[in-house]
Formats: sequence, C-alpha cells, structure tokens
Amino acid sequence: MARTPRRRIEATTTTSGAAAGEAAARRLRDNLPRAAAPPAAPRAPGGAPAPARRRNRLGFISKLQPRFISDIVSELKKVTWPSFAETRYLTIVVAIVAAAVGLFLGGVDLVFGWAIEKLFF
Repeated sequence: MARTPRRRIEATTTTSGAAAGEAAARRLRDNLPRAAAPPAAPRAPGGAPAPARRRNRLGFISKLQPRFISDIVSELKKVTWPSFAETRYLTIVVAIVAAAVGLFLGGVDLVFGWAIEKLFF
C-alpha cells in the first residue's frame, strides 16, 4: 500500500491563534487508513459454527524433539523439489561432464607421463 502525504493546515498570519486552533480541530483526515474488520468465525457448510479440531494424541512427541529437528522439517517443507524428468536430465548432464573431464585429465596425465619418461629415463 502506497503512503500518501497528509495535508497540513498552514497557519496564516492573517488568522488569529483561536481561529487557527478551530481550523485544526475541524480538519478532516481523508487519507488515514480505516480500522481493519474483525475476522469472520469459520462456519461449516450448513451455516453452523465449525466443529472444534480434534487434538493430536501424539502431540507430546513434538515437545520431546530438539528444536533443530523441527527447524529442519519446516525448511524441507519449503523446498521446491525437481520433477523426475528434470532429475533424469540433470543426472545425464553430470555423467557426461564427469566423463569428459575424466577423459581430458587422463589424456593430460598420459602426455605428462610420456614427456617425463622421455626426458628423464
């Protein structure tokens, strides 16, 4: 929501102090935010109030676990997991890049091994 500047009542030199006070008292505040309406109570489809939620019988277990575990679970709920197609595609890309880098480093090793053998032995 964008903020709008509030209008100021400018005290003029021609008005008296009492008149300026009355003008300030009569000022309208058009651009102030309205009070928020209270939230409506949840209702069942028939119009009756919603039934109370059942209590989890194993809720005490959440009090026994350390806080970091609940933090991990809450963070994992926020993760956007890749689809099977994306996972398969990226696995193939990693395998191809790993093979290419392995072949390149193997070739460099062979060349340096051959050069060292010819120079020193």
